[in-house]
Amino acid sequence: MSVSSKKPANAALIYVVAALACALFSAVYEHFSHGVWSYAMVYAFLYPLADGALPALLLGGRRCAGAGFWRAGVAALTVGSLFRGALEIYGTSHPLTVVYTILGAGLCGLGLIQFLFDSVRFSRYNKNTKDLRIKEGNKYEDHYRQP
Repeated sequence: MSVSSKKPANAALIYVVAALACALFSAVYEHFSHGVWSYAMVYAFLYPLADGALPALLLGGRRCAGAGFWRAGVAALTVGSLFRGALEIYGTSHPLTVVYTILGAGLCGLGLIQFLFDSVRFSRYNKNTKDLRIKEGNKYEDHYRQP
């Protein structure tokens, strides 16, 4: 297995561990909450699993500038869900919990836009410089290639 093929598996593994940690935290928190539970707390593990591990495996380790936005968005959605669940179990709510959802969705959206922009930019570069790479013997490809 090459180094480049290990990257998506490592990223996915980190998200799976985060999902397991969320599930464990939820189970322990609800065990000590005297039978009270919350959907937001129960399903908080889905954010790192569906929004983190699945894209990491599907994209195959492609790097882009928007990955940091995406990771921050997944973290905000996960923490917001756990926080909302804790408040629901406690028996209260707060209007500012919606900020986590808005912020998380916005950061994921920025990451997705950046990913799409990078994809278009690299596809245009590869299409426009095909003849140049053939003539120059791949001299410029190392600078712009995606690992």
